[in-house]
Amino acid sequence: MRQQRQSACFLQSGIVRRDMSAVRAQAESWFAAGLSAVIIELTSVRGSVPREQGTRMLVSVDAALGTIGGGRLEFEAVEQARALLRAGDLAQLPQQRTIALGPSLGQCCGGSVDLTWLALDSNTIAMWPPSAFRFELQIHGAGHVGQALLQALHGVPCSLTWVDSREAAWPDPLPSHPLTQLQTVYSESPEEVIHQAASGSYVLIATHRHDVDERIAQVALKREDLAWVGMIGSKTKRARILSRLEQRGLAASALQRLVSPIGLSNIKGFGSKTPAVIALSVAAQILQTSSQSVGVHLR
Repeated sequence: MRQQRQSACFLQSGIVRRDMSAVRAQAESWFAAGLSAVIIELTSVRGSVPREQGTRMLVSVDAALGTIGGGRLEFEAVEQARALLRAGDLAQLPQQRTIALGPSLGQCCGGSVDLTWLALDSNTIAMWPPSAFRFELQIHGAGHVGQALLQALHGVPCSLTWVDSREAAWPDPLPSHPLTQLQTVYSESPEEVIHQAASGSYVLIATHRHDVDERIAQVALKREDLAWVGMIGSKTKRARILSRLEQRGLAASALQRLVSPIGLSNIKGFGSKTPAVIALSVAAQILQTSSQSVGVHLR
């Protein structure tokens, strides 16, 4: 009966999904309200450029959401979109231009882009590029560090699964992230949620109990396909937990994969143990690691 109840908790966890960016969500809202707008998209990129291919921003006469990289490129692209909107000239769209950032705009990036202006309509919404994630991360623990990490990752294109064994642990309302897919999962056996992680995922363990941390670490370290497993705590906590896991038969190669303490090792001094500083340090560590080992995930 206990296992059935745990499964039910997971299946009926009130998952909150944001499978689209805030830009697309706003595009759908504006279209439903009948507002005129233009989508600016980087349809092709070459060399050193400020954003990736497929990046979109949304522009109305008096508002803009998202960014194609800022600078003069974005300024002129937005002005072109607004000129079309003011003239009521959207029938001329789509329009495309190839722009060399250095010769054309005086930007020192050195690359070039193909920029496309699209009218906001049902077709451009339906053909919206899929969300691209730099990494997928399970955060185990909705306490101070978990909440601070969510804030630290604000605006980072990633997929976050936020897990806790306490049903009312998460802040209400949940933070809104412009480029992030976020889901919360309540489970009395949070270690079981590790099995749901995609290959190449990251796992951060920071629950309210050391025994729960240990259970999650044991399951996570058995998965050789996870890119990174980190656990909050001291070197003493790490040594004690690894000793018990070794006694249960975990291989030395698996035990060595546990990153604990977490965060960049050179972040020390006053305030270094506050949730905000820990979260920023861990976010930097994950970003640094993902640069080396993980590609883009499309959803």
